[in-house]
Amino acid sequence: MTGRRAKGGARMARIVKAPDDRRREILDTAMDLFAEKGLEGVSMRDIARRMGTAPGLVYHYFDSKRKLLDEAMERYVEECTEGLVNLLRSTDLGFREKVDALYDDIGDERLQRHSDFFHRQGNEGFHRQLSLRLCEHVQPHMAAALEQARRSEGLIVRDPETLASFLLHGHIGILSAHGDADAQTVARLREYAHVLIDSQTERPEG
Repeated sequence: MTGRRAKGGARMARIVKAPDDRRREILDTAMDLFAEKGLEGVSMRDIARRMGTAPGLVYHYFDSKRKLLDEAMERYVEECTEGLVNLLRSTDLGFREKVDALYDDIGDERLQRHSDFFHRQGNEGFHRQLSLRLCEHVQPHMAAALEQARRSEGLIVRDPETLASFLLHGHIGILSAHGDADAQTVARLREYAHVLIDSQTERPEG
């Protein structure tokens, strides 16, 4: 390995990392700084300084903070929804049980590493954007769960795509208005979801 020459003439070893590991390190460092100082309060040089590397390395992977934030959000969405997506794919639960699990998991996003940035005061716009991406990521899996219920439970769904979309997108405004949703709000949303499912589905007689 080669690297910069330290005081006294000794050469400092450069740590070589796999591209994906280095990319994740940049994302994690940037998101930590964004949570501390806000997006506008952080420069690419600040990110490099926190990492102890040259700004050129950061620009090699991301040519702007906006692109860096977009990729961080995509990874965050995947991490937040991994458990729910696996649950929706499960063949061990009925559709209603899966919907109940969705509401059981409301609030778990707060446990993710970078939630401090999305819930930082002044970042409401980023949080709304995140909420939409979360819903868009889960929607096809929700629609697939409805199709699975049709095959395995005989559930008749009038418009699976619209029902899947409404079950996910319908609560964004309410949850955003309440911040961290309390148990009473979540229980009410769960009740509304089941009323909607009842009105849009039916089971064959007999």
